[in-house]
Amino acid sequence: MNAIALRTVDCHIWWADPQDHAIESLVGVLNGTELKRAAAYKREQDRQRFVTAAWLLRTAAGAQLGIAPERVPIERRCMSCDKPHGRPYILTDDGLHASISHSGNRVAVALTTAGPVGVDVEQVPTAPVSELVGCALSRDEQEVLKTLPDRHQQAAFARMWVCKEAVLKATGHGLRISPHKVEVSAPGEEPALLSWPLDIPPHTVQLRTIYPGEGYAGVVAVLGDDQPIRVSEWDATALRPSAAVSAAA
Repeated sequence: MNAIALRTVDCHIWWADPQDHAIESLVGVLNGTELKRAAAYKREQDRQRFVTAAWLLRTAAGAQLGIAPERVPIERRCMSCDKPHGRPYILTDDGLHASISHSGNRVAVALTTAGPVGVDVEQVPTAPVSELVGCALSRDEQEVLKTLPDRHQQAAFARMWVCKEAVLKATGHGLRISPHKVEVSAPGEEPALLSWPLDIPPHTVQLRTIYPGEGYAGVVAVLGDDQPIRVSEWDATALRPSAAVSAAA
């Protein structure tokens, strides 16, 4: 299976499992800043997820742009400080937007030319979420959660949480905006942004469910409602040297 070039309505989600690759086989494409960040992680699992995500972003973007992964010009900008973290920007003229997320054994990279993008994947918590709902959910969302059986509340919470994270990643704000100020659709409904404290009209933010696997929740958000986006999901094993493609118009 080879990577397919993005069209303007496409959003590609690339998946990788950090356990599938040794760090030593991935770090060769990372730049000095990324290597420094990787070395700063105290837990090996966190380092493995970061390196896998950085490798996957560079490799998937390189395949799309038709250049070597190590040559992909990536900059990470924080809206609050000058440190090299936050949403990644691909500094080319191709209009390629990217987002990264990782949780547990799932790493996701989203690529699209449709507009700024945010992807979020979260492992469904196994402990009760009662201590989290007050700071994460609006009052209406808390009421929705209370109507569900206890055994379904963790998955429902994770579903609402990934919607909130995805839309805030797409704007670049992240959790600098309190998630309880962002209201999203109920867990049993199609993902949608209902309200938030930004000037961007909620209906212009497109959300789509993605499928990390059992025990996880995932959503991707794209800013822009000109055309409905079409999401396709890919495994990192498709990123062979022959998978390089030219960006579509």
